[in-house]
Amino acid sequence: MTTHTKTEKKADLEQLISDYGSLAPGKEEKTSKDELKYRDIVRAMQWARHLRRQEDARTMTMAELIDKALFDVVNHDVLVDQIEEAVKKDAEIEDKLSTKRSDDSKRIRKEPRDEKPAKDAA
Repeated sequence: MTTHTKTEKKADLEQLISDYGSLAPGKEEKTSKDELKYRDIVRAMQWARHLRRQEDARTMTMAELIDKALFDVVNHDVLVDQIEEAVKKDAEIEDKLSTKRSDDSKRIRKEPRDEKPAKDAA
């Protein structure tokens, strides 16, 4: 990405955020704009965590991922259902990984080395 493209994207994101507050398609009128903003920020962070696992995003910094995720959520490029599905899949992956880690800890380990006695303060 060139600097010019990054600057344009950043300007677009800043404009979207400043104009943000209109209700997204399918949202209820009862929810305040601040609540929508908060929920969308949370969704953007969830989406950024999901994007981090993708191969093409491995070279991006976390700040770039957050910018991309926030832009996707605010611009409605990604839907709530897609984010929730991605979060569920990521949770399943984490569960599998944590199960493997706990299995590794159950393996018989070598006897711990005798600890050296602490030196007495003179």
